[in-house]
Amino acid sequence: MTDKTNVTTRLEKAQQLKASLEEKYEKVKGTPREEEFKLQIEKVDGLIAHLKAELEE
Repeated sequence: MTDKTNVTTRLEKAQQLKASLEEKYEKVKGTPREEEFKLQIEKVDGLIAHLKAELEE
């Protein structure tokens, strides 16, 4: 079984990263880097979903 404290810490960091990426995404909207940030946000969303599922186990 995964250590819940570790998963919680990773989840918090992933949520902070997502917030940071979303801020940066707003600044790059309409530029060639927009798609790059969209993909990064999608990956972090996947990680957040995975970590939440681990906590529910």
